[in-house]
Amino acid sequence: MAVARYLLSGSKKCATIIGIELMIVNVNGNVYATQKSCTHAQTDLSEGNLEGCIIECPLHGAMFDVTDGRVMSLPAITPLKTYPAKIENGVIMVDIPSPEESK
Repeated sequence: MAVARYLLSGSKKCATIIGIELMIVNVNGNVYATQKSCTHAQTDLSEGNLEGCIIECPLHGAMFDVTDGRVMSLPAITPLKTYPAKIENGVIMVDIPSPEESK
């Protein structure tokens, strides 16, 4: 998917995998993958401020924990979709479930 050395701790990148827009985040050497858009207003979260594991939506200030998608502040009420991610042989790998697995 992407070379891990280009995603430094405290940074985020966007990727599209099989039509799913993702935000990939490095928090203290651990990588996390979430949906790219805010669940409140569909704004691009990658343009928001990342403090530790909390991303702030740049539009209305909703906050989410990127490690598990939890909503940390209003106006959002729906958590982010998250996807298992890991670094394997220096490459960031994201597990996107097949449509059958999502049911």
